[in-house]
Amino acid sequence: MRAIKKFKNLMFTLHESVWWIVSELEDWLYPYKDRLTPEDRFEVRVKDPLSGDMYMVEELIQQMNQKVDKLQDDMIWAKDRIAYLENKVKTKVRFKKESPSVSGSVRNIT
Repeated sequence: MRAIKKFKNLMFTLHESVWWIVSELEDWLYPYKDRLTPEDRFEVRVKDPLSGDMYMVEELIQQMNQKVDKLQDDMIWAKDRIAYLENKVKTKVRFKKESPSVSGSVRNIT
């Protein structure tokens, strides 16, 4: 049992060592450490093509979100207003259910 336990411990240590070497090799071949973190990406400045002003990416995203929220609110208001006006028109216009000319009960005049 001790031999198996020592062998497992040796294999684990070997596995960890190989893992560390491959990780270092990966960092050397693909240097992702030089790239921006997700928090730093939003600190990049972009130029607005219409006005030429410089904005931070986060500010630009917030402005776009505000515009989308305003458009959604306007769409909801318009939909509610259309439904209100349709209901108002339905109550004013009453359909005549019985019509002598349409029902076919036309009297012969002699």
